[in-house]
Amino acid sequence: MIAVDLGNTRIKFGFFQNGSNKETVPKPDSVLAVDSLFAVESSGFEAVADWLDGLEEKPATWYIAPTSDFPWNELQTKLTGFRPHDRFEKISYKNIPISVDVEFPEKLGLDRLLSVYAASCWRTFNADAANLEKETRILVVDAGSAITVDLLAGEGYFAGGAILPGLNAMAESLTKISSQLPRITTADISFAVYPGKNTEEALASGIYWGAVGAIRQFHQLVQTTLCDAGLPNRVPIFLVGGDAEHIRIGLSLFMESENLFLFPDLVLRGIALTVQNQLVVSAYNNQ
Repeated sequence: MIAVDLGNTRIKFGFFQNGSNKETVPKPDSVLAVDSLFAVESSGFEAVADWLDGLEEKPATWYIAPTSDFPWNELQTKLTGFRPHDRFEKISYKNIPISVDVEFPEKLGLDRLLSVYAASCWRTFNADAANLEKETRILVVDAGSAITVDLLAGEGYFAGGAILPGLNAMAESLTKISSQLPRITTADISFAVYPGKNTEEALASGIYWGAVGAIRQFHQLVQTTLCDAGLPNRVPIFLVGGDAEHIRIGLSLFMESENLFLFPDLVLRGIALTVQNQLVVSAYNNQ
């Protein structure tokens, strides 16, 4: 199977050759990430075609998680011409086997739901969980175009979360305040030094440590709630998204490394787990 995470700025493709078993969270055998706006252009599709050339020729089923307004139909037409025997299916929130405690589950970003579902499976499978308890709360932080901070509850459901601007979005918004403020890049923002000694450094510091500080504050809120209830207050953070490694470095100053997990392909794993669950249910219903 090929899992597809349609993000706002990037598309990720993950090839899973041998499926998975019930003892571990599946890991893609090969991953490709391309710029979303670039993917339907001829040069961008060449990168996708080159990646597909390295995979097995036998027919594959594509499972697409549409998390943006990307023109998937246009890309699928190109893919069908390149791989005429493949099958394409879209995943909806109803396919993801996790309970949701929010007002409008149909409005949830699928990437958020898939990541939390993958985290819940990671916590459950002994081969992956290591020293995590089965009811350990987990924060899932997706640091992309926006930064989402979502909570996996002890009972295993999606408990909601927070959304704040991503690093680039914050940098872009500051240029609209004043023409005197320069536009800075993610490279400038990553692990910014405080105190900044010029405007660029001050902007980078405010953006970077503002994001890290917000995530840290949400983490402390969950820990405080658990302490007040007399429950174990270990709350690992699972990090996904293009800026996940940058955020991890800042968080590592305040948290033990054993509580920070970097999962750049967590959404793809969530798709594979969703498909695996559907196959298991289908096999059970056909018995």
